[in-house]
Amino acid sequence: MNQRFFIILAVLIVAVCLISGGCQPAAEQSSSIKSWRDLVNLLPESEGQSPEEPSDLASPGEPASNIELNQETIEVMLYFGGQDGTSLVPESRVIPKEVGIARSTLNELIKGPATPEYLSVFPEGTRLLDINVKPDGLCIVNLSHEACQVTNQQQEEMMVMAIVNTLGQFPTIKEVTFMIDGEPVQEIGGFLDLSQPVKPAN
Repeated sequence: MNQRFFIILAVLIVAVCLISGGCQPAAEQSSSIKSWRDLVNLLPESEGQSPEEPSDLASPGEPASNIELNQETIEVMLYFGGQDGTSLVPESRVIPKEVGIARSTLNELIKGPATPEYLSVFPEGTRLLDINVKPDGLCIVNLSHEACQVTNQQQEEMMVMAIVNTLGQFPTIKEVTFMIDGEPVQEIGGFLDLSQPVKPAN
């Protein structure tokens, strides 16, 4: 009876060892553990961790650079004072092409030249308040009162002709008349008669 019990017990122990793998050689156990660890490394990251985001993504609301690169542009000609301070010289500039290109171009002129040797033709602080192009080709330019601070006839002539020649590059503009702070004027600095519209110089 006791001998039969021990035999059955031994068979059960061997069976349990075979089923559970507990009697596998050490090398096979190590291989199983290694494979298990590999599987753990393949598990997805926990909710508390987030993958690193690419650093070159634009911030919310920030325009992407390719929009600016794809924006249609136009080359315009601006006129500034030359080195001698007595003549006008042209400078080309590429600006965005948009509705109201005459206004954008004149604002570029007021910003001043990009060429270091060229001179701005406007008294400091001069601003473009409005511009209106009539169907007949007359362009009305409304400047701020700072434009009246020209100090001599030559400076006033250069400012007026820089504006007129810059605007005259557009086929829809045939001649230019001036306003200061919304009021029609016959002179800006008191040196030129501007009672009649001014045509671009050839």
